[in-house]
Amino acid sequence: MSKSPKREALSRQRILQAALAIVDRDGLEAVSMRRLGEELGVEAMSLYNHVANKAALLDGIFEAVLAELPPPRRTSSWASALRGGARGLRAVLRAHPAVIPIFAARPAVTPASLVHVESALSTLRNAGFSVHDALSVFQIVVAYVVGHTAQAHAPRRPEERSFPAYAELEAAVFPTVREVAAALSHHDLDREFNIGLEALMAGFEVRLSKVHR
Repeated sequence: MSKSPKREALSRQRILQAALAIVDRDGLEAVSMRRLGEELGVEAMSLYNHVANKAALLDGIFEAVLAELPPPRRTSSWASALRGGARGLRAVLRAHPAVIPIFAARPAVTPASLVHVESALSTLRNAGFSVHDALSVFQIVVAYVVGHTAQAHAPRRPEERSFPAYAELEAAVFPTVREVAAALSHHDLDREFNIGLEALMAGFEVRLSKVHR
């Protein structure tokens, strides 16, 4: 008599990976304890032994995405470390665009997520930024990365999409809009992101130099 295959044990990590897979496939609104239970082949109530509620599940999805960040490169430059972190965050958000609303609305909460926050803040503090400036710099960079990535890559439902008819605008009233719109099809969003990031970094450098005068 053959034995039935052993079912993989339910764990928090397995639940979070299943939740992230649902988000990637069907969108953030598709995630629920009932749907997760169906995905994992278990009763929804058994999930609560590992994830307390929907808020904890969203915090866990946040954590699961950050777990894909590449390890930080060793560098003596706070600016280089911050650039690397910003680009890494953008990369994982682009890989999971449906999670962007979580990052736009929720802070890091779990210890595994806060490890990344600790690393960035300690880098800034060691560079000489005050507590308040370190917090501001960190939050500004995160807001820029999340905002730019949302604008460029967040999924949109067909009924929510707009298709501006720039070419039909009156040329005498909107000459510059029409000129710029003509360049949209070959506009480099990576270059645009880096321009913004470097502008931020230059401002932070000035801020730090004023503090240490």
